[in-house]
Amino acid sequence: MQRKNVAFPVTEEEHAKIKQLAAKQRRTIKQLILDALDKLYPNWNREEKENGSK
Repeated sequence: MQRKNVAFPVTEEEHAKIKQLAAKQRRTIKQLILDALDKLYPNWNREEKENGSK
């Protein structure tokens, strides 16, 4: 599967807060965002999970 990047602008303060949240949970920013998507949209990534990739 080809990988893609997702990027969007945030302020320095937003970035620092997101980074702190991730560090507090011992996760990467990517993991933090994907976990948030899982909570808001439980089946958004169902097909990939069924195939064993994330």
